[in-house]
Amino acid sequence: MYARERALHSLLELTRGTPSLAPAELADRVLELALALVDCDGAALTAPGHRDRSRLLRGRDGRVEAPAPGPGAGAFVRLLSRGAEPLLVADLAAEPRATDGDRFPGIEPGPALFVPFGSRDTSPGCLAAYRVAGSPAFTAADTRTLTLLATAAGLALENRRLARDLQKLAVTDDLTQVYNYRYLKTSLRRELKRAARFRQTLSVVMIDVDNLKSYNDVNGHLRGSFLLKELAQLCLEQVRSFDVLAKYGGDEFTIILPQTDRTGARIVAERVRNAVASHAFALVPKGRITVSLGVAGFPEDGADSVTLLRAADHALYLAKRNGRNRVEVVQEDLAA
Repeated sequence: MYARERALHSLLELTRGTPSLAPAELADRVLELALALVDCDGAALTAPGHRDRSRLLRGRDGRVEAPAPGPGAGAFVRLLSRGAEPLLVADLAAEPRATDGDRFPGIEPGPALFVPFGSRDTSPGCLAAYRVAGSPAFTAADTRTLTLLATAAGLALENRRLARDLQKLAVTDDLTQVYNYRYLKTSLRRELKRAARFRQTLSVVMIDVDNLKSYNDVNGHLRGSFLLKELAQLCLEQVRSFDVLAKYGGDEFTIILPQTDRTGARIVAERVRNAVASHAFALVPKGRITVSLGVAGFPEDGADSVTLLRAADHALYLAKRNGRNRVEVVQEDLAA
């Protein structure tokens, strides 16, 4: 009784504290609870969704290596994916609909119980419990308990997704879907501390869109918004996965380039400039929309985020003043 009470307590915790759990950890927790709650010899979890039919197995002695499930991953999984009610099987060995994807490796087929598992955004997968041949059949109470577990697990998945979405919204610019100014400041301070600690270089590139005002005047601000979003994606394609591209202002962006000196940053900036200049944006000839870019480096041009951004902004001003559609590196004596 105490073990069941402890498992039920864990079931409540499943819906409260799982946003930080990785999917594999959540699946393991669900399988452990299934073993305890319905007193079974094996439990299996088939991932929700039509394309991913990966299957995790756990017996009384721990995780079991799952064989490749193959197309369909079992007849009962297919039935549940169509919205069927939980399926209670008295003897899996005598069930003509059962396939290899419905059985548990190493357990002689006997009583089995299958319930839908998943979140509201996916077609259901399957949570299954197995007992060895000759064991008592699962009861209606077992069905309710396993269904409750699957529902709680689905809520945990939903909570995890919502937490991830909220986290993304907090650091993402609504229009361009790149990082926002708040994230830029936090990330730059963090990267500067790391660069100072390990004596590494770091550069920032400030980007401003040329001729955006005239584009908006002719085509409207909605078209200008589409252009900024398209341009942001172009910039993303020119940087590494660990570089940070963020919206800085109305039509300005900033790139943080860890472990990159000013020479390397200039190469990246030229790559961005060329990608934009050679891109055909809607309603204007190729080359009408360009960007000006300013480059500054740590530690030469600034020891903190404020001075480094100010230096990059000054270099950007020089790029604008010297004709636009160009890259300028901060002057050597700027920080003096």
